[in-house]
Amino acid sequence: MQTQTIEEIVKMQPKGLLTIPVNIRKKYGFSENDFIRIKATAGKVYLEPVRTLSYPVRSYTDKELEEFFELDKQLSQ
Repeated sequence: MQTQTIEEIVKMQPKGLLTIPVNIRKKYGFSENDFIRIKATAGKVYLEPVRTLSYPVRSYTDKELEEFFELDKQLSQ
């Protein structure tokens, strides 16, 4: 399988802002207000779209977690 490389030159704006060219945004699914993971390794920088959940996720307190693990331990005996 051959991977197509898209290359563009863009200018770094004040405060480190960059514009991702529209053809790259479309190809990789970047949309306005999306979250993007930026990873730097071996002298290269990678951008990756981050998918978020469209519904709220409940957070548990430390006490609730302790109770859950204790109940789980009791049920598995």
